Amino acid sequence: MSLHIGICTLNAMRTLPVVMESIAQAKLHDHLWLVDSGSTDGTTDFAQECGATVMHRDWHGMVGQRRFLLNHCRDQGADWALMLDADEWPDTALWTAVANLLQEDPPNTAGAVLHRQLILHGKPLHYVCQPERRLRLVRPEHASVVGSRGDQAEGIHDRIEVEGATIGLPGKLMHDAFVDVSDALSRNLGYARVEAGSNRINGGLGRLLFSPLAAFCKQFVLKQGFRDGHRGFLMSQTMAMVTWQKHLLAA
Repeated sequence: MSLHIGICTLNAMRTLPVVMESIAQAKLHDHLWLVDSGSTDGTTDFAQECGATVMHRDWHGMVGQRRFLLNHCRDQGADWALMLDADEWPDTALWTAVANLLQEDPPNTAGAVLHRQLILHGKPLHYVCQPERRLRLVRPEHASVVGSRGDQAEGIHDRIEVEGATIGLPGKLMHDAFVDVSDALSRNLGYARVEAGSNRINGGLGRLLFSPLAAFCKQFVLKQGFRDGHRGFLMSQTMAMVTWQKHLLAA
């Protein structure tokens, strides 16, 4: 069974080397596609050196980029497509599970759900934002990409859907999303602006007062983020701040 890997990039050299190294060591893919929206840090040259076919596409939102990649894998005849962000890579256990899936090729399975684990300050968080499941390994002919607010390319977050059954795979999809807490706050402020503009109910006084506290308690207490130590506190507080930003901007 053929495996195509698709990656969306924009100035991704902070994390792309470890992603490419992981892919190279696994030696499972038949084609590696990268769609870039205008990198200026050497991302595209590095990707080509690693054997990727690079395509340029202007940024129309993550939904549009991912949809373009998935459709391209389908058009190129992929049996399976693994859709990655430029800051995500499977660990050894997950690659082994992917290899087994490709070998077995269960006929009634249209996709596989991966367990994504957030990294902060170079170490994985075991409780904050866990568990986080993402459908990223799919049969392209049975899959589509939609936005967090429906079938639109301008949505912030994308979601892959399949027609058919899915299974969960062991192992972790490592996610080195942020340089540090400052980077997390800065990047999520942009998301907050879009969310605030799209849903004015977020600006209610009650939400502004209590939602940030609820967000912190969810991560630090209910998900036991305190067991991640200082980094768990920082990320839980970051989630609270992002929630506060969203409701404040909508007020």
